[in-house]
Amino acid sequence: MKKITALFICLLTSVQFVNAGQSVAVVSSQVETKKSVQKKYVHREEAFGRGIVNILTCWLEIPRNMINDNFIVMPGLGVLTGFVKAPFYTLARFGTGTIDFFTFGSFSNSLYNEERFPEYVWQADWLGERQ
Repeated sequence: MKKITALFICLLTSVQFVNAGQSVAVVSSQVETKKSVQKKYVHREEAFGRGIVNILTCWLEIPRNMINDNFIVMPGLGVLTGFVKAPFYTLARFGTGTIDFFTFGSFSNSLYNEERFPEYVWQADWLGERQ
């Protein structure tokens, strides 16, 4: 029963599917695009403020993931998968905010990723647009 439950949770939380028909050229162009992303450096006071904002708004990851997965996965089922993923994103947002707060941004932007985990929750994908 535990194995079936674990398999069911894995199936619910996996939202990224690989298109077997994708050509190698498309995949390699996507890799090149990701390599060319420029890092943006912020001042320490900006990173300190970003930490405070992320600590205060980390709870918004719960509705964001539920809404986003509702568009990506399937209406209804996406709310459930988003609710399962949301605590991890909430903890990640709280953790990065705490690190920014206590280190005054010493780690700069190495904690954030423009595509998967942007600096602020409102910059993240809410309506399943970036896939």
